[in-house]
Amino acid sequence: MGKVSFDEIEATAVETAIVARPETAIAKPLITDPSKGLIGEWTAADIRLPRLNLVNKSGDLCNNFTPGTWVIQKEHQISEVAKDNKEKGNPITVIGANMAKQYQENIPYDERETTPTRVFDTAAEVRAEKGFISRKRGVGNSSEIAHIEFFIQAPEGLSEDAEALFFYTFGDHKYARVIYTASSTSFSAVAVTMASALRGHLATTGLIGGFWHLGSVLTKDTKNSWWSPTLRSAGLVEESVQKEIAALL
Repeated sequence: MGKVSFDEIEATAVETAIVARPETAIAKPLITDPSKGLIGEWTAADIRLPRLNLVNKSGDLCNNFTPGTWVIQKEHQISEVAKDNKEKGNPITVIGANMAKQYQENIPYDERETTPTRVFDTAAEVRAEKGFISRKRGVGNSSEIAHIEFFIQAPEGLSEDAEALFFYTFGDHKYARVIYTASSTSFSAVAVTMASALRGHLATTGLIGGFWHLGSVLTKDTKNSWWSPTLRSAGLVEESVQKEIAALL
């Protein structure tokens, strides 16, 4: 693989490195319900959501999907690059449900096989291991990541197999429930933007009160280019839909 930027490495690395608790960190414990076939001590740690990924210019996904597009479960491409601007990806419409912050050790991509990446729940845990909160690379340096649970509104033109993932109905639309991990500059672009909205237009509703357009843009520096996520507010979610989503969380 040729030389790539820090951001592109992070976009690829988080795919394979997060082995701690990405799907379970944001969910609440389940209540055992034998009437639905759930018997025994089941908790959210036993539940996995489909993963949402942004296809980048390196990594396994770009062998099968178009860079700059969004893919669910490494199988279903659900967006396209804009026809009139090949440096922007058409956005998908999402509703945020939950968001959990952790800290991931910044192990260089080519060293991850011999040096496992550690994930910490708190900054105190990082410091307890004599580490630092830093974007620097190497053992002991950890930076913020966020595991975000989204409900994705079904876009047009889905394949029959992809449509099967969109089995929630809220209002007039179908939705899929997924998990997305944001790291590096993606953490700032997506997670910080959403968290900041809780001091703004989502102050009274929480995350489930807002629609977002989750897109992508080709980012460049003097040597490389890579795809980064973009996030724009897309209005407020109807109160009836908020209640339906809240009942699932």
